[in-house]
Amino acid sequence: MIKECLKTYLDKYFACYKNYRGTYPAVPYDEEEKSSLWYGEPDEEEYIQWMYKEKDKQTDFSDLEDELELALPDAAKEFYNSYYFLQLQGFYHGESVNFDPISDSRDILRDLKTCIFEINGKKYLHMGIYSNMDLALCMETDTGAIVQADYDSKNVEKLADSLEEFLDQMTPVR
Repeated sequence: MIKECLKTYLDKYFACYKNYRGTYPAVPYDEEEKSSLWYGEPDEEEYIQWMYKEKDKQTDFSDLEDELELALPDAAKEFYNSYYFLQLQGFYHGESVNFDPISDSRDILRDLKTCIFEINGKKYLHMGIYSNMDLALCMETDTGAIVQADYDSKNVEKLADSLEEFLDQMTPVR
């Protein structure tokens, strides 16, 4: 179900860009990082448009889970095995959301290894940034709930019971 929810949101996100800007979303161009997601050529400000792509190779998380001594929620595994994207933004109940990219030119397992955090005895998977206050957007690893976390104050607040619910309620515009 996560894959379908993500696809639905990606389609809304791209339709919004096409409708309001007449282009695909764009990210800063980095000639060092080669990506099959790029679309066209960099513009005069060194931004390049991109298009999401269904993942063609599934990632096996078992070694990472053994190393970190935790089981990633199935929703997280499905999310990271669904689509490549370079930017995924939107709004959840009026607050800004920026998911970390899932790029075809990066090692997902290496990136995820640095995204597990413990706050108040619970483990969380960092997935992006939430709100204009730059709070962490995380998934609680034992329940799959989506939370906002302030690493400095160790404050965690639940946003949604699941990633599916969170994606379903996201909108591309405020």
